[in-house]
Amino acid sequence: MSGLRIGSLCSGYGGLDMAVQAVFGGSLAWVADNDAGACRILAHHHPHVPNLGDITAACWDEVEPVDVVTGGYPCQPFSSAGKRKGVADERHIWPDIARALGVLRPRLAVFENVAGHRCAVVHSSRI
Repeated sequence: MSGLRIGSLCSGYGGLDMAVQAVFGGSLAWVADNDAGACRILAHHHPHVPNLGDITAACWDEVEPVDVVTGGYPCQPFSSAGKRKGVADERHIWPDIARALGVLRPRLAVFENVAGHRCAVVHSSRI
């Protein structure tokens, strides 16, 4: 699997990407993060990898296809440590991630988040 192309959403410092590369191999085709600190770290570690920036504004039809999509998107809307505003929280970007996955159609998607979001997704899928 070492020839895999990886796309990273809400990349942060790239920890999840490093884990996926350690397990599956492959290389980053692009990252997507709009946090200034994360952008500096990503540019330092991956100077030749494009940063798509804000995933809510990306045109996924124009993005290079990848085999694997990773992501560590904001957990605050569903975290037991927060106010649990869920889908009413402005940081809830799962619909944007789902839209990206629907267009990109990767062979594998690896995401990390809090258990509260998994429960919210399961609950909403039953409606």
